[in-house]
Amino acid sequence: MSDSSASNKRIAKNSIFLSIRMVIVLGISLYTTRVILQMLGVVDYGVYNVVCGFVAMFAFLNTSMSNGIQRFFNYEYGKNGEEGVRNVYCTSLYIQVLLAFIVVVLIEVLGLWYLHNKMVIPIDRMVAAEWIFQFAVLSFVFVIMQAPFVAAIMAHERMDFYAIVSVIDAILKLGIAFLLLIIPGDKLIIYGELFSLISIINFFLYYWYCKKHFDEIKLIRCFDRNLFKSMLTFSWWNLFGSFSGIMKEQGVNLVMNFFFGPIVNAARGISAQINSAIQGFVSNMLIPVRPQVIQSYACGDIDRVMSLTYSISKFSSCFFFMMAIPIAIEIDYVLRLWLGDVVPDYANIFTILIFLISFVGLLNSAISTVVHATGIMKQYQFWGSMVSISSVPISFVLLKVYSFPEIALITVFVCSFISHVICLFIVRKLVGMSLVQYFRKTMIPILLVLVISLLVSIPVRLLLKDGLLRFVCILIESEIAIVFSLYFIALNKGERILLSQLWDSAKKKMRIK
Repeated sequence: MSDSSASNKRIAKNSIFLSIRMVIVLGISLYTTRVILQMLGVVDYGVYNVVCGFVAMFAFLNTSMSNGIQRFFNYEYGKNGEEGVRNVYCTSLYIQVLLAFIVVVLIEVLGLWYLHNKMVIPIDRMVAAEWIFQFAVLSFVFVIMQAPFVAAIMAHERMDFYAIVSVIDAILKLGIAFLLLIIPGDKLIIYGELFSLISIINFFLYYWYCKKHFDEIKLIRCFDRNLFKSMLTFSWWNLFGSFSGIMKEQGVNLVMNFFFGPIVNAARGISAQINSAIQGFVSNMLIPVRPQVIQSYACGDIDRVMSLTYSISKFSSCFFFMMAIPIAIEIDYVLRLWLGDVVPDYANIFTILIFLISFVGLLNSAISTVVHATGIMKQYQFWGSMVSISSVPISFVLLKVYSFPEIALITVFVCSFISHVICLFIVRKLVGMSLVQYFRKTMIPILLVLVISLLVSIPVRLLLKDGLLRFVCILIESEIAIVFSLYFIALNKGERILLSQLWDSAKKKMRIK
């Protein structure tokens, strides 16, 4: 068996683990959100989202470092083996401790000021918001410190354990929902306290697994100055991308809170929950491929790097369509089915707009992996991030003129699209990617699948009455249209052969005869 074939089968195996994980997590998470929304109410749910969203804004610092750690783990593992990984682990741990200290100071100084002076929160819920703020900070510290251990698991491609922790996390969050039914006191404060406890549990699970299974995960007295400098330089430019992503999400969320209050934030939170569930499934394809792309680049195999990039763009986009299209077409029915009578205003249109934003982001994720593999981040992150960040001030100005909240997300979509186009030209310069080949091999096939699935689904919506029957018919017809158009139109001959091989491998692993 060739190395490439073995790597492809490893990708398939890891994708299966992550897909099983997401099926379980999705079911639990959707039910948990319904219970939490009913227990907290729309206002408290909105308060929780906007307060935690503000703390999450500072996650761009951790995200930039986490991506850097992940890149260096994968690169060193492909080039220098365990010895290189050991140096990355020690250096990254020092960096994360320093980062945790800086982040806590920044959040406590800026966050409390913003909470009391700018955030739109009912007076009688301000004390609860303060508690939620502190619990969110505590959770964030443990998320920062677990980054080196998650990176080690990804570099070793141990997606089975990653999937197990995700399922445990979802089950614990479901447990919180039931505990809120019986524990007396302020439900919002109790929810924040228990949620932070889950972050602590997750950290120790990752720490225990890495210490037990990976010999190179040992804290030794070493300080590689050159590696430290390289990781910070990489992460410094990656910082722009992380910051733009956070601003695109939470910055716009704060702008909407400024104009419309926590009720709109509740709708934003619901739509983000749906999108997060779908993105979780799609990430099952991106997560296993990322180490392969970086390791292939480290070995000098550029053809495989680009082949994986083109293929994963098509697979992940079409997989996204399989879930997003039927939900978008039947969004009102889906929200009623999921949340009952407690459906925040604007949740339907917010969901559709966030789907569009996520689709563009999905295309960019595959491209960004190539840039991370090269380690040359400056132009890519600077120009792409500047356009993305501009969505916040533009949204603010437009909301001053037009008093409907949808304009903020429309602005984010337009800026995300422009950012992706700019990034394509930068990637062409970095690795010699042909834009003609990119559009011919990825964008045109993806758009054909999208158009075909819509043409099949929309007539059903016009002919049948609103209800379960129409939703099921649209779901079935759109899935069939996407699968067939993907296989016979979007995929090339080599990808169809690969898909057949991966399916045969999956059947053997699941003992399907």
